[in-house]
Amino acid sequence: MHLPAKTYLARTLILLGLVFGASVRPVGAQIAKLEHPDTTAGNFFGVAVSVDGDRAIIGASAENACGVNSGAAYVFHWNDRERRWAEEARLVPEDCDAGRFFGRAVSISGNRVLIGSAQSFFATKTSNAAYVFELDPVTGTWTQTARLTGDPAMEEGAFGSSVSLDGDRALITTSGDPSEGRYHGAAYIFERDPETNTWKQTARLVGSGAREYGIFGGSGDLEGDRLVVAASTYVRYRPGSVYIFERDPQTGIWNEVKRISGIDDFFISVDLDGNRLIVGESRHGRRKSGIATIYTRSHAGEWRPTATIRPPSPYDDGAFGAQVSLSGDRALVVGYDEQLGFEFNIDRVVYSFVFDPVKGTWRYERVFDIGEIAFGSAIDHTDRWAFIGEASQQKAGSAYVVRLF
Repeated sequence: MHLPAKTYLARTLILLGLVFGASVRPVGAQIAKLEHPDTTAGNFFGVAVSVDGDRAIIGASAENACGVNSGAAYVFHWNDRERRWAEEARLVPEDCDAGRFFGRAVSISGNRVLIGSAQSFFATKTSNAAYVFELDPVTGTWTQTARLTGDPAMEEGAFGSSVSLDGDRALITTSGDPSEGRYHGAAYIFERDPETNTWKQTARLVGSGAREYGIFGGSGDLEGDRLVVAASTYVRYRPGSVYIFERDPQTGIWNEVKRISGIDDFFISVDLDGNRLIVGESRHGRRKSGIATIYTRSHAGEWRPTATIRPPSPYDDGAFGAQVSLSGDRALVVGYDEQLGFEFNIDRVVYSFVFDPVKGTWRYERVFDIGEIAFGSAIDHTDRWAFIGEASQQKAGSAYVVRLF
């Protein structure tokens, strides 16, 4: 395969930046590969990423930590003196066992992490769980403090499909039954009692729409008294939905305030940030090139679409919107690029868009590209850092850090 000279030069400069830590002009940022000791192909290191402040967590759901596909998760900490991200801890659950896929979903909030352990067999009842680990600031060690599970009597699919942590509150979703469409999933809310340091289930939520409008469950995100849960259809030409819930601070009850319909994506990606929500729709349009839509909450409490983001060069079946991340005035969106005349996509990239408060519009800023099809398997970012996973069956997984300016 021969690359155009411009593309080859750009990728060469990016790879030099990975090796030497230099500023890479084609992407306008520094990008570095995190050191990871496990070089086993198919360990899926980078399948899930989450960053908060100067700490991040990376899932490796197929690592053979205590058996085949038992999984592990790694905490990284920014070392300001050495100016680098260093591994701080390798986490496995107390009941570590083969086939648990621990690390398939991760979320970090301060000195606490939430890690999903979810098998992917949708129609099979499993002992999935989500685990809470906390950092002891005195000893510097991470300790498991809770194991959270759903209601075993409910028919709702795999527990732990996605996790989201915000302080003393956690959101954990189940997958439903996307294979047959027989039943919805659910969204569980757990809250921590600071006096006893124990976690209690405080709500179980389901969407109002019928199953033909999407199987409730899958991806979700939580921030304060708001949360969002996707409902994908997994059926061609039958778009799914996204549900927004808000908690009444007086009663503590979570109410569904919005169902966004017509989202054409088999695996809808969502991210919530304050009064904004981004929704990826990777199968949108006649060419299936994909879009990402920004929804904004008005002062009256109404959620409305305020921007549609598209790639600078749309490609047929480009899957733009396959993964999305929103933080402040920057949005990151995963999609394919550089088809180069082939009938299939060979390169997945991460696009960066920034909000112009004067014009009130989102503009394309730059692209992060290392020339790999598995790049962008997971993304998360803050105003300072972007973490990008690269997980596949063919080789050992990786995770990259981009310094945002």
